[in-house]
Amino acid sequence: MASAKDFPRYPKTEYARRYREIRKRMRARGIDVLIFYGDSGMQGGNQANLKYVTNYKDPVSSFFVFPLKGAPALFISNRLYLPYAKKMSIIAKTEAVDYEPGLKVEGRIRELGLAKGTIGLVGFRGILPVSMPFSVVDHWRKALKSASFTDASDILAEVRLIKSREELKWFRRGAALTDMAFEALDKKAKTGMSEFELAATISGAYVPKGGSPQLIFVGSTSMARPQLIFPNQFPSHRKIRKGDIVLTELSADYEMHPGQAHRPISVGVEPTPIYRKLYEVGVEAYERILKALKPGNTHEDIKRAGSIIEEEGFTTFDTTFHGWGLLIENPRVDVGATILKRPQNEITFQEGMLMVIQPNVCTADGKRGLQVGNLVEVTKTGAHALQKYPMKFMRI
Repeated sequence: MASAKDFPRYPKTEYARRYREIRKRMRARGIDVLIFYGDSGMQGGNQANLKYVTNYKDPVSSFFVFPLKGAPALFISNRLYLPYAKKMSIIAKTEAVDYEPGLKVEGRIRELGLAKGTIGLVGFRGILPVSMPFSVVDHWRKALKSASFTDASDILAEVRLIKSREELKWFRRGAALTDMAFEALDKKAKTGMSEFELAATISGAYVPKGGSPQLIFVGSTSMARPQLIFPNQFPSHRKIRKGDIVLTELSADYEMHPGQAHRPISVGVEPTPIYRKLYEVGVEAYERILKALKPGNTHEDIKRAGSIIEEEGFTTFDTTFHGWGLLIENPRVDVGATILKRPQNEITFQEGMLMVIQPNVCTADGKRGLQVGNLVEVTKTGAHALQKYPMKFMRI
């Protein structure tokens, strides 16, 4: 096996804990085997479930067969990637699908003697109800006619909701790498840079330190004649100018364990009065929500804490509060005033959960807006930010 220093992985005890929790839920639901699927969407975040159980993330896609009894098997997208996959994967049986993923997985199901069993399908659902490609599921239904199939993505969502001490160590590293991005912007960003140059400054801060980009959302616009209330998902060629505001949502990760933070940046001048007010209300909402986030409290406490946004006559665009892990997760909680209507989730908070508090405060007409926020950890006594970069209206 490859060196854990060169190809990081958790201790065997951590994976054993995860497997116990998953199999306990399989047993309770009468599921004989799980088939996992993930692809490279969401900067690889669509492979969160696979990373969680195998330590491997594929450049394209992969499948994982996890029986209630017997040895699991990982099937990666391309035989070209096997040398790397075998170094990263903790699974002894790591092979390639050889262009026939449905057939390859079917063969493993038959080897396990589960062609007539109950098969749980684990897709890459985070906040979206997405599962697996039709072609492979159709193949299994036709080839394994005596088997029954059920959606089991919720099993992984439940197991991954509470982070272990080992996991939290890696998320703290992701948060520290994310902080480096803001430190670099503070020191190196300047008027005349394009958004691509800002993105290069951001990634250049943490990639040499072992980090990878998960989100580089950066968008610039004039404070006098704004055209953005939420950052661009990919950088544009626009160059930042005096009088601009730069909106950010940044996540750097350590081995797919990301931080997340949001800071507004004024360019060459102090923020205009309305942007200053939006910032002050956003920070107040953030602090009130952070105070309300503790074990035993619920989504309703978050809504009440964030109500200052509506009370001040403002609205929101992005969700104010959401779960966090190897990708964005439920719950999503909005305050009363919001431009976009999204499905909302009920939750009672527990120690070990990770959440992102991110008020995206906007004027009622939806023309001006900014976002502040941090990744936070729920502890026994409350919550605290994993991000250490100061909460401030940055200026370059």
